[in-house]
Amino acid sequence: MSITPAFREGLQRVLSSPTLMVLLAVVSFMAWTTGAVLGFNGQYSFWSALLVAYSIIRAWWTGGILHRYAQNRPMRDGAFHRACGTFFFRLLRLHLLSALILGSSLYVAEWMMFHQINLGVMLGFGSLFGLGYIFCDVVLDYAKVRTVVEDRRSMVFAIAAGFRFVVRRPGAVVRLYLLNATIGFIGFGSFALGYYYPVPVGLPWLLVLLLLVALGFVVVLGWVPLLFLSTQTAFFQDELAFPGYTAGASVSPPDSPITEVVAGPPTDGI
Repeated sequence: MSITPAFREGLQRVLSSPTLMVLLAVVSFMAWTTGAVLGFNGQYSFWSALLVAYSIIRAWWTGGILHRYAQNRPMRDGAFHRACGTFFFRLLRLHLLSALILGSSLYVAEWMMFHQINLGVMLGFGSLFGLGYIFCDVVLDYAKVRTVVEDRRSMVFAIAAGFRFVVRRPGAVVRLYLLNATIGFIGFGSFALGYYYPVPVGLPWLLVLLLLVALGFVVVLGWVPLLFLSTQTAFFQDELAFPGYTAGASVSPPDSPITEVVAGPPTDGI
């Protein structure tokens, strides 16, 4: 099965809503700052505080973002926030599970490096960490997609459904993930190159460098995660539904009927 239509459709959905790129970059910066503040007093490690803060903040926005991409049409601010609130506590459980798995893995890795565990054990744990990361980054992502698109209430069944979806079409899922990851690595490499590459001394060059770094920050932290969500949503709809399909009666239509009649379908917004 080809992933080209899903990737093309997902890319179009991301580019149709540049507001979400800036929004997600701001959310990532907020999580980074919160993690730094919580980890500054030494009671919590920086990465643990960052994962928890990022999970809570990201869980709020993910429901609205996925609903926007699933419907593939603009949403007014009120409708977007209703979708965020509708799916917040459902997606929060998935985000906290992901934070627990990754946080525990990072804690064990730090402990093993501190106690100088032998190389074979570290390689074995590295393999387990890789499997845990794949589970969090692939299976749980499709669980989030199915939660929003199919309006699922049980996250246990959503995880099982996401796992079935991945297992039944592993080739296409891996190809789509690697394509998105390659674009992410290119964006991150460009951002790092612009940040560390020496530039001529002078105020104009410094301003250009700061502008490039800011744009790279938005692209890496905003555009790439949205590309994963949008292409996975489009791929799921191509496989098991159709473009624009959502089953969430609690948030569909995204605006109240009187708003749709008076103001008409939204042509701009988020």
